[in-house]
Amino acid sequence: MALALVLRNYIKINGLKPILRNARQFTQLSAQPAKLNLATNIVKPNINRNIALTAPRLSAHGNHTTLWNVERALSLGLLGLIPAALVMPCGLFDNLLAVSLVAHQHWGLEACVIDYIRPIVFGAAIPKLALGLLYVASVLTLGGLLYFNYHDIGLGRAVRKFWSLKQ
Repeated sequence: MALALVLRNYIKINGLKPILRNARQFTQLSAQPAKLNLATNIVKPNINRNIALTAPRLSAHGNHTTLWNVERALSLGLLGLIPAALVMPCGLFDNLLAVSLVAHQHWGLEACVIDYIRPIVFGAAIPKLALGLLYVASVLTLGGLLYFNYHDIGLGRAVRKFWSLKQ
């Protein structure tokens, strides 16, 4: 969660410099004095517009390339971390598993919230509320899992104990 905020804000802040530099080219209008056509008494302004075909844009949440790579690396890391936490349950693997699972679910649900709860459809307040509730749920989930790891048997041992139950 915090990693996503750091990556997005870093890209947002550093991504503004080239856009601000090119902003003058995008919005520049150079107007010359109007010419009066005496035959028709029509004033024809002579305006040259320099408008770029593609405007430099910043999305609402920054450049997603770096974050996408981090998400894929985390997903790949979970393929090794989950079996390791189940085979050798210890505090380190339990905490890494808790943080990784919460980050993975948070990024996935955040993408769903951003994609499907749009300001165009729901207004400005509801998407912000949904994203805020997602952050609250992710923080509470991480807090609960870390509490379980420190004050109980931990995630790895809990899964092993659950699997050992006989029906």
